[in-house]
Amino acid sequence: MKEKHLYIFAGVFVVLLIIFFITKPRHTSVNVDELVQTIVFGVAKEDVRNIEVYKETGTEQPVKMVFAQKDGQWRIPTRFNSKANKSRIDRLLDEVLELTGKVRSTDPRHFETYQITDAQGIQLLLKDETNKSLANLIIGKRGEDGNSGFVRFGGKDKVYAVDKNLLASLDIHGEIDTLSQFKDDVFIDLQAVDKDKDKLELIALLHEGKQMIVKKIDKEVEVTIDDSTKTTKQEEQWVLATGNKEIELEKIEVDNFIRDVTKIRAEKVVDRIANPLDEMNKNTKYGFSQRSSAVVFQDKETREQKNVIFGKEYEKDKGYFMNVQYDGIIYHFGKSNYDKIFKWMEDLPQKGKK
Repeated sequence: MKEKHLYIFAGVFVVLLIIFFITKPRHTSVNVDELVQTIVFGVAKEDVRNIEVYKETGTEQPVKMVFAQKDGQWRIPTRFNSKANKSRIDRLLDEVLELTGKVRSTDPRHFETYQITDAQGIQLLLKDETNKSLANLIIGKRGEDGNSGFVRFGGKDKVYAVDKNLLASLDIHGEIDTLSQFKDDVFIDLQAVDKDKDKLELIALLHEGKQMIVKKIDKEVEVTIDDSTKTTKQEEQWVLATGNKEIELEKIEVDNFIRDVTKIRAEKVVDRIANPLDEMNKNTKYGFSQRSSAVVFQDKETREQKNVIFGKEYEKDKGYFMNVQYDGIIYHFGKSNYDKIFKWMEDLPQKGKK
């Protein structure tokens, strides 16, 4: 082979070698910050027992709202320890734990742009039953579309643009830099009394010096089985107890009565009785001392008695103060519902079985 041809082949080989290295597949790295990702991870909803929400005000007292769960019941310690609406708390937790988004900034100099400095933002802490912090979010301003927002973790620099407006979840609709208090009313459960009739053995009404007692008894009743044979069985019945008599009641009427007195919905939480001295003072303040009106429940298993006491009017012809003693919470209770409950003292004795 001529030397000239060798040079040509050598040149072609070099060109092919260059092409090979240019077109060789390379392993590329993925920038996670550019991907949509779950923001809060490693936190199970059932482990959250405490939620703290606050905003710094430049004083010793920040604007604060706390939710705490005990024995399966969410309460609001910062609002008379009133019962919290479970569905509302569940929705808030779901939205926090399901947040997704992208990193928008990693530079602390941009914090003010997103209103997400420690002083500007809304701090949201999730804690477990030992009060250990599970997550510490700082919520900045809402997104331009109103359905998104910005968050970062306390002590971290990354700001995430997220797919939910957590400010709306907290019922914050104005500017966060002018926030002076949280609207915790929307989280309060106004179902002041919610008793399971199957766990009760007695219900009493006390009103204007009179009383009415409705109790549960076991009664032997006759039944017909499939082959038309008659037999007897024990059955629970509610009866009106008057002196030594037990008056059977029309089932539909006694069911209506029990529904009205075991499911009592209030209008507003106004106070809390926290200790015996508190009770003494507030019984006088709200008119509970005379105990002129009350609903009394007696537990079937423990025989424990639990009382709901009604005091004086909070406003003429508007309603009365109501003290759910076993919760220690004082409410406003509307006059129409108050009248409905105690009208049963007149109506139910007339509903005996003919």
